[in-house]
Amino acid sequence: MLTVASLPRVEIARLRRPALQASGWLVMGLGVLSLPIPGPVSTPLLAVGGLMVLRSSVSARRHYVRARDHAPRLVRPLFGRFDAWRHRHRAAQGAAQGAPVHAKVLAAANDVAANDSARALAFQTPAGNA
Repeated sequence: MLTVASLPRVEIARLRRPALQASGWLVMGLGVLSLPIPGPVSTPLLAVGGLMVLRSSVSARRHYVRARDHAPRLVRPLFGRFDAWRHRHRAAQGAAQGAPVHAKVLAAANDVAANDSARALAFQTPAGNA
């Protein structure tokens, strides 16, 4: 009999992300189906399902960040409170660990900037080969 305890840790980790993503889409589908029901049933289902998908899907997270950066007036009312909570939570964790939070944020920003500049250089072609 196959149980979770009998699976190696690598297999569990490999199955976790698609399972979380599929369950997030399922919860969001239930939220869409519950839209005609009176009362605040669909909103929490859509929010929880969206967060599950954002946690498990790199492409969904990338689309969310692009939308948040390009249309903040549309996205911020939906996820602004969660983002503010997440930043406060991470700041509290960094303070509890003793490391300055701004150093971690700057390191992450430098990594993103380095990746963006490397990606931009990869797409440039020499003037003679164009």
